[in-house]
Amino acid sequence: MICVSAVLSVALIITLTFGWIFYHFMWDTQSVAKGECLQRVDSPKKKYRANVYEGTGGATVDFSVIVEIEHLDEGTTKNIYFEYHKKNVKVKWISETKISIDGKKLNILKDVYDWRHQ
Repeated sequence: MICVSAVLSVALIITLTFGWIFYHFMWDTQSVAKGECLQRVDSPKKKYRANVYEGTGGATVDFSVIVEIEHLDEGTTKNIYFEYHKKNVKVKWISETKISIDGKKLNILKDVYDWRHQ
């Protein structure tokens, strides 16, 4: 009986580890590595700032762009846009909480665009 529970425990640990790795590298937009800041664009009322970064993935990963929203009053940040095979994007604020990034309209409070999930 001890042997079966030990095998099940090891299987559970392996499954959880692979699950975390899959989530981290395939779904979690917040863990995308950022490089040089390419541009900063303030919202109309200067409450938020869109920071556009060059993606860094190393020698085996192609160029990408990440857009992070910075809440200037709170000092918090959140990635809302991740596009592969792009070197730059056109960013335009539509309103205080809506932004257009290369024609993709996002609500910064709830939307996230990630090329891996489109």
